[in-house]
Amino acid sequence: MAIILPRRLIIHFCGYCFLIFLLFLCRQAGAQNHGVISGTLTDCADNSTLFAANVFVEGTTNGVSTDRDGRYRLTNLPPGKIVIVYSYLGYLDEKRELEVVAGQTVQQDVALCLDVVMTQEIVIRAQAMGQAAAINQQINSNTIVNVVSKEKIQELPDQNAAESVGRLAGVSIERNAGEGTKVVVRGLSPRFNSITVNGQRIPSTDEEDRSVDLSMISTDALEGIEVFKALKPEMDGDAVGGTINFVTKKAPEGRHGSIKAQSGYNDLESDYGQIRGSVNLSNRFLDNKLGLIVGGNFQRANRASDNLNGSYTNNGLDSEGEPLVRVNNLNLVDRVETRDRLGASLTVDYKLKNGDITFNGFWGQTRRDEIRRRRRYRANTARQEYDLRNREIDTRLFTGIVNGKHNLFNNIEFTWQVSQSQTKRNTPFSHTGEFRELGAFPNPDETSFETLANSARNDLEETFLKRSFFDESSVDDLNRTASANIKIPFRTGKVINGNVKFGGKIRDKERNRNVDRTSTSAFGANDIGAANPDLFDLTREGKIKISNFIGGYVAEDFLDGRFFMGPGGENVNGPGLDPALLNQFRLDFLDEHTKDASVDLSDYEAGETVSAGYFQAEVNLGKKLMVLSGVRLEHTENNYRSIFGTPVVDEGGNVNLTGLNDTTGTRSYTEILPMFHVRYKFNEWFDVRLAATKTLSRPNYFNLVPWERLNGFNQTIEQGQPNLKHTSVWNYDAFLSFYNKWGLFTVGGFYKELENIDYIRQSRNQAAGPTLGWDVTRPENSEFTTTVQGVELDLQANLRFLPKPLDGIVFSANYTFLKSETYFPLFLTSNSPDPPFLPIVNDTVRLGTLPGQANRIGNLAIGYERGGFSGRISMVFKGESLRVAEEEEENVGSLRVTVGKIAENDSFTDNNTRWDISLRQKINKKLSLLININNLTNEPDRAFRGSDLYPTQEEFFGWTADIGLKLSL
Repeated sequence: MAIILPRRLIIHFCGYCFLIFLLFLCRQAGAQNHGVISGTLTDCADNSTLFAANVFVEGTTNGVSTDRDGRYRLTNLPPGKIVIVYSYLGYLDEKRELEVVAGQTVQQDVALCLDVVMTQEIVIRAQAMGQAAAINQQINSNTIVNVVSKEKIQELPDQNAAESVGRLAGVSIERNAGEGTKVVVRGLSPRFNSITVNGQRIPSTDEEDRSVDLSMISTDALEGIEVFKALKPEMDGDAVGGTINFVTKKAPEGRHGSIKAQSGYNDLESDYGQIRGSVNLSNRFLDNKLGLIVGGNFQRANRASDNLNGSYTNNGLDSEGEPLVRVNNLNLVDRVETRDRLGASLTVDYKLKNGDITFNGFWGQTRRDEIRRRRRYRANTARQEYDLRNREIDTRLFTGIVNGKHNLFNNIEFTWQVSQSQTKRNTPFSHTGEFRELGAFPNPDETSFETLANSARNDLEETFLKRSFFDESSVDDLNRTASANIKIPFRTGKVINGNVKFGGKIRDKERNRNVDRTSTSAFGANDIGAANPDLFDLTREGKIKISNFIGGYVAEDFLDGRFFMGPGGENVNGPGLDPALLNQFRLDFLDEHTKDASVDLSDYEAGETVSAGYFQAEVNLGKKLMVLSGVRLEHTENNYRSIFGTPVVDEGGNVNLTGLNDTTGTRSYTEILPMFHVRYKFNEWFDVRLAATKTLSRPNYFNLVPWERLNGFNQTIEQGQPNLKHTSVWNYDAFLSFYNKWGLFTVGGFYKELENIDYIRQSRNQAAGPTLGWDVTRPENSEFTTTVQGVELDLQANLRFLPKPLDGIVFSANYTFLKSETYFPLFLTSNSPDPPFLPIVNDTVRLGTLPGQANRIGNLAIGYERGGFSGRISMVFKGESLRVAEEEEENVGSLRVTVGKIAENDSFTDNNTRWDISLRQKINKKLSLLININNLTNEPDRAFRGSDLYPTQEEFFGWTADIGLKLSL
């Protein structure tokens, strides 16, 4: 019954929508006495289409905005002469007197020109046009949206789509090896965002959560980027931070093309092997009815980094009552990584008599080849360790979309879409070797990272191979989607007009994750040495020495000589561990690498079906007031399959599973999502926007899987939670916008209330049985309300009103203040004062900020264009944030607690400021010179614990530069 009832609700909802549709069909009988005017708006200089321009009948409120192809369609026009006004902020208005014919469509194309005195010196206008395009889309939208236009995308020196999104107000990005990967909108984790290509959801690329790695999407394939911060009923409801939509290019009229080729330099590695290129070709055929655009791109980048990170322990109080903090762990990491990014896109559109049909195919791929060498000073166990990891990661995205737009009865707009989108994240090769030196700290000095490193013994003669393990993993996520929408405009007199829109959508997901590991057992590497004394140099105890795996690699200038990678004594950065020698060891002793069955507990299969229907109405009362309201109904059905068992280590160190069982879980629920928007234009240069919307966030996949891992050696239990609730959120927005032909200034605030947000909770098992007193780690919903609030300031301006040569300046800046409050579940233990002095467990919570939510975010860009030259210097700033737990490489599929039990043990990322430069110079009409410099000041990523007195991470990536040519065909 729990499933039948929601389905009935959806059926009834669709029935009501169909009834409304029939009523409006009856109304169309009178519409035959009216006419239609349609056409396309373009830029008079380069014939590019103008998106979100205003087209309206003079003296009435009957108007529309142009679509992404610059097209407009005015309906319900009475026969006779009327005056149509065409306006686009930053451009000169145009008026046309036209004759409306009953039952017919009049075609009227119009070209608008920039509102500026044109001279021969002003040739390049890409920055100004890009700014105007973004401003027009934002101020003409019936919701709250930020935009990166196609012109700005081409001007920015960003490496991928994630970095371009990070230029917008309220948006920050997560980085890997210095390159943007995932997007944080308004302080909410990437899993709380919806990522789409042309409106269709991209499946997650992460092994456990719902986030998407955007580094595989090249900016060369994009027409624009939209970040919707307040949703409408017609949009997917599972977006709490926002919906990020990437729009791919579509063929304009005429034959066009471009070829871009660049070569670059990586300062950290002194590497000149950076290359990047793209090709785009487009044309229209059959009297412009058929459009075709194809594109491809390739990039190879060195993503090497030097990294140090560590941790501390509290050892009580000193003689003056201050906390006695000591270093217990220091890691030095040298990573050498090459990333290849490939992409291709194909768009075919065909114009029908009353509509069009479009196919869009998009493919993106990132291949990573990484060698990581790590040196670990572990004072808490008196060990020094070295490890070498060589791995390959392949992430792919393919999206295929067919959509249609049809005008019925000269008045009704019917749209439909079917799509299939798939992501794959494969790690076909990941080999790690771990080496250990026991008794490495005879007299450890734990005062600082430097003193701990200097007090190590560094005895390579007693440093031995601990184990070798090899991982293979894959995550496949497939979405199939179908949707249909009907939009019916209406007009009552000259004052009231608008439209109603309703439709339905179904999205079916298939997802599976598989991880395999083979490894030498806990003492297997030592046994191999004892059994083959003639093949290896051995320690006195018969263990395989690290010297058997040393090659010729040297980590030159590692951390500028502050610390040294070794292996061995002080002031040594090599020769280092050789991945070829380690891999040969694995191949020679494959029989000694046995399957680690415990990682199978992280395998799962998941299915998810989301059925949705919506109804929304937009009403314009005069030219000033717009009200949009409606409701969305989403029904979710989940099913999961996994296994659970207990890992047991035998005498040989082999890991086996006992009590192995298949387990399944299912869950279904329905959420009603009301949404309300108001826009009021006080005059032609000032408006206010208000929105109250309800959205949701579905739990991470791995958290829902009914898996369980019991570890008797550590007395721990890890388990999933198939009954985990989804998070429901109320979002409130208020924004003021001031604009004219010189730019836009926006100030706004938002407030979010999240119910049932989920966390990873660690507690103590108090149930009688063999696991009494064991630590339990599992996801749980919070009983408290989490709040997120912030203020966003955004300024975009051009200075064309200044005298020469200052009239070529284009300026943009935004700044966001963020604050969040959430309650972290935790448990505290103490001993009973009474015999038998049993432990007392106190389940409690503590207040904190959301992990990953920076307290401040800022962007600044100053551009200049004149006489064929275009230049831009830009800055990205991100303030402190509670650090998100990093990948737990040694225990595949483990759950991770992200914060300490007390605020003093919390780890934070530090403030970070990056500067970039982008330069363009036209050589002739078709050829341009390109120069980009990224991370100009070599800003590292830093983190600290509690306060900046206790640094926990410092990672350097160096600066990069590239130079190239762009040829317009």
